[in-house]
Amino acid sequence: MISIKIHYFIINLQKLITAEVVSDIVKMFTRIIFILLYIFYFISISFQSNLWGNMLSPIVTLIAAAYVFQGFCLNEKRKYLKVSGLLLASSIFSWAVCDIVWGIDDLILKVNPEKSLIISYGYSLTNLLISGSLFISGFQQIKKWNVIQFFLDTVTISVCIMLLIWEMLFNGNINNIVMLNNNLNSSLSISCDILILIWTFIVFLSNRKTEMHLSIAFTLLGQASFAGIDIFCYYQEFYNKYNPNSLTDGVYVTAFVLIAIGAILKMRANRSRNIAGISSNGRNRKGIVLICAPILIIVSKGIQVHDLFITSFIIIVYYIFSTYIQNNIYKDELILKEKELNEKLEQTVADRTNRLTQKNKELKYLLNRDVITGLYNRRYFLSWLKKELPQLGQHETVLLLYIELNKYKMIKTMFGNYIGDEALREMSDRLKKYSDSFDNTILVYYGEDSFIISKKDSFGYEEGHRIAEEIINLISDIYKIQDYEIRVTVNIGISIYPFDAKKQEDLIKHADVAMLQSSMHGFNKAMSYDEKLGELIYRKNRIEIMLKKANYNDEFMLFYQPQVNIEDKKLVGFEALIRWKTAKEGFISPAEFIPIAEQTGLIIPIGDWVMRKALSQLAYWNSRSDMEIKMSINVSVKQLNGTRFINNLREEMKRLAIQPECVDIEITESIELEQNLEIKDMLQEFRNMGISISIDDFGTGYSSLYYLKNLPIDRIKIAKQLIDYVCENEFDYEIVKSVISIAKVRGIRVIAEGVELEEQWNCLDKLNCNEVQGYFIGKPMPPEAIYEELSECCEPNL
Repeated sequence: MISIKIHYFIINLQKLITAEVVSDIVKMFTRIIFILLYIFYFISISFQSNLWGNMLSPIVTLIAAAYVFQGFCLNEKRKYLKVSGLLLASSIFSWAVCDIVWGIDDLILKVNPEKSLIISYGYSLTNLLISGSLFISGFQQIKKWNVIQFFLDTVTISVCIMLLIWEMLFNGNINNIVMLNNNLNSSLSISCDILILIWTFIVFLSNRKTEMHLSIAFTLLGQASFAGIDIFCYYQEFYNKYNPNSLTDGVYVTAFVLIAIGAILKMRANRSRNIAGISSNGRNRKGIVLICAPILIIVSKGIQVHDLFITSFIIIVYYIFSTYIQNNIYKDELILKEKELNEKLEQTVADRTNRLTQKNKELKYLLNRDVITGLYNRRYFLSWLKKELPQLGQHETVLLLYIELNKYKMIKTMFGNYIGDEALREMSDRLKKYSDSFDNTILVYYGEDSFIISKKDSFGYEEGHRIAEEIINLISDIYKIQDYEIRVTVNIGISIYPFDAKKQEDLIKHADVAMLQSSMHGFNKAMSYDEKLGELIYRKNRIEIMLKKANYNDEFMLFYQPQVNIEDKKLVGFEALIRWKTAKEGFISPAEFIPIAEQTGLIIPIGDWVMRKALSQLAYWNSRSDMEIKMSINVSVKQLNGTRFINNLREEMKRLAIQPECVDIEITESIELEQNLEIKDMLQEFRNMGISISIDDFGTGYSSLYYLKNLPIDRIKIAKQLIDYVCENEFDYEIVKSVISIAKVRGIRVIAEGVELEEQWNCLDKLNCNEVQGYFIGKPMPPEAIYEELSECCEPNL
């Protein structure tokens, strides 16, 4: 167990100890050793130990040179600063070499190092290299500064430093300068020191806006310390006061250590990239440092009126001109900022204008295009018609083809919205390829399942039908979408401006009317508009309006047609058939108004009225007759959506005390009857109540056998279309025979409707049909006539 823990500890330790971590640890130990060596060196010179001073000085200096080389040269990407860093590192290295030679001469060769020209000129090389380093880096910095402010700073600082050196180094005696000129090496070194001091103070004094980074501050402090102690050293030599390995030499090494610290901080800053530049613009509170010049002169030499006057005058002039310059700079900056803000504002306005223009284009596209198909939409088409119709030439026409995809809602219901949308896209792609081959043609996605192709030319109806046939052949196909095969059919209505309409609204409406009429003749049909067709639509609209305003109790009535058993010729029951008599139009055929009621949804309230009226009549008859009459009530599939109808039926039967066995629900076969599972559940609930279920017009739909197999039905009514020729047409005879045979296998009773002839009765009797209904038995009659017949025999008049 212990070995496992040790093993995991070693693995975790290996993960922690990466190359970067090891590198950081090595750097940390190197810096600690560097600091310790510097401390030991300073202690040794404090006790004036030549041995340790001569040994540790070059070591500390070499390490400092290495740090400066790494920080200011190797880690610097800018070329001019890399060269400046190389010169700075070389200057410290040059000093270290001179310290080594000094130690050899003093400790090994036992000669006076102060007499060595190599050491003397070598130390001076350090001054020259530092000056060169400052010149290279400063030249680039000056480019970013205000020239006038830089000139003022340079003159002021130069005069103050020169006065200090004049009084403190040369004691205000011109002869000392003459003596110094006799020593070229000393003159060069002091000149370089003065330049170093001037430059470092310029950088310090001119940095107004930004906070100086520590790496720059330590480097400048080290350079200024070097120049200051070097001048002081020459002062000691000048007056024979210099002692080797004294605190003066310690300040030299300290200056190099400060520069090395600046290099270390520079390396750390490169990781975070947070070194800011130096700006000479802005108010300067550091100018107070200039007062140090007259103060140092007073401390060292007493009150020198002439020098104090010059320095004070320079400082005052400096503040006056500096304030004036900075005010102008501030104004220029404000103007520049205002210009930048204006440019930025103009750019922002331009960008927003461009974005707004682009958004307007996108909005215009969205307003004029359909999202799913990418075609022009209704809004754009109406504006196109409004523009084009008034511009037609004398013999020009506008041909409009209204194309409707059949059973699109059913496609979406069966396969989902995505597949439905894909079918639309496929259809629109085919139409687009077709319409692009013609000039002056526009293709429009007009609605959920409708497209419009409109052509501007000199077209007649013959050309319109030709184009319609081409479109039908192009579109009507089996679309393969994902794993589905979808049969797509269309119907097309044609209208032409100005033949069929004088207004754009009528042009579209008449094409839609023609399309609806074509759909009554089957799928993939095209029809052009004519006045008779318009009259039919007008009639339909008029009936729809009348239905909405109809007073059911005053205008609607129920007629009843008897149904008899074909075997014993006894009455089975009646089918309730609605009739509508209006004050203006008279009787309107159910074949005319029932489809309209189905389309508009009015069949639901009408069906409720029929159900209540028929049940009331049934209760009345059964209460006054010994017979138990059965009432067949026609119910639309739309009435079975939801529980409203069955709840109303249950309540009405309970109120009238009607037995469920006396009620038969007749439903016309339809695709919705097959696909809607809720309706199937509703039919089963009827069965559970004891109510019988009949399928009306059986044999006219495409899925009749589905009902026999899957729906809970008790009776089927063979459609009149099959009964009309059952005795004459062998094919109809075999169909009826097959239907009766299959129904008997399922235990379902069969009633034939539309029996009008004795031959039909005999034929159905021979085929073992259970019940019949039709004019041969009796026409639909009002309830009063039916009541008179109830007590009599209901056998047919054979």
